[in-house]
Amino acid sequence: MVEGGTVYLAVIGVLLLVALTLGVRVLGNIFREGRERRRRRNAGDIEPYTQDEAHGPDPSPSSSDGDDESGPSDRGGPSITCPKCGAVNDPTFTYCRQCASRLRLTG
Repeated sequence: MVEGGTVYLAVIGVLLLVALTLGVRVLGNIFREGRERRRRRNAGDIEPYTQDEAHGPDPSPSSSDGDDESGPSDRGGPSITCPKCGAVNDPTFTYCRQCASRLRLTG
């Protein structure tokens, strides 16, 4: 007779393998799509950057979340302009908020 604990472990093991297989498949698709977008962008088929519809353009200082009207320069220094797309980023950012290019080396 098979014990309940053994069956439980077998079922959990199978479920973990299924989840891992699906996760690898999804990550593979994301990687392939990213490579294809980069290839198309480098070939000039698509724009280097398209505006994120969910966030829109840079918010004005008066629409910030706080009561004060602080801009990026009040949050740690001057803003950083992305060398690749020209977007203005918060000085604490390591990657551009629009094109995800590295802004500076992490230290």
